[in-house]
Amino acid sequence: MTAVGTTSIEELYEPDSEDGLSDEEGDPTKPGHWEADRSAGTRPNGVWFGPKGSEATERELISFLGSHNGVAVLQWPRDVGRSHRLRCLGIPRLWFVHDGAALPVARDTSEEWLPHTASDLEIHESLRGLCEWAATERSTVPPELEEDGWLHLGDHGIQLTLAETCVAAPLVAHFGAAVDDELLARRSTHAAARWNGSFAGALHLLEGDVNALGLEVVPASEHAHLIRRCR
Repeated sequence: MTAVGTTSIEELYEPDSEDGLSDEEGDPTKPGHWEADRSAGTRPNGVWFGPKGSEATERELISFLGSHNGVAVLQWPRDVGRSHRLRCLGIPRLWFVHDGAALPVARDTSEEWLPHTASDLEIHESLRGLCEWAATERSTVPPELEEDGWLHLGDHGIQLTLAETCVAAPLVAHFGAAVDDELLARRSTHAAARWNGSFAGALHLLEGDVNALGLEVVPASEHAHLIRRCR
């Protein structure tokens, strides 16, 4: 676990350490947790350090960040390629920049930039602000599902598979309300011939993908599910 504010940036980010934070191929480190002070108490958040790993592992980490209002902590310019996907999903980014590296002219409101020599307080404040940004962005609009399978939450979105789209349609249409599993299964029946899987499999994939947008699919009863904002 990582407690921002008590750990130095040298301990949190060591590009050539043996913990998987080098430029060599390998799985990223596990997300850490930190708690940002708020008037109502504390708020747990996820923080992700590490280079690009396997696609499956990165998808899992992105889902974790989205479901926890987390921040992707990246190195400039090493992680430029992965940043576009994170931006599309509305996951904020904190960039650490080494001396002499050229910064881009335009800066997105969902990202901040700090030198690698930044103080613990600067890191803590940046992470807290970015987590608050993510929570605010996701709380203002309901999800919308397009016919082509794009699930949007405001300006951000993710494209679902055909199987996921069939299951997601009634859940999104009744956002926050329970939908009977029998109805969800019937909705996916007409697509069964075009994909190799089951209703349970499609539901499982959907649960993971919507996490990236800060949404979750959860059981509402023994035979019903609903989609809502992550809690």
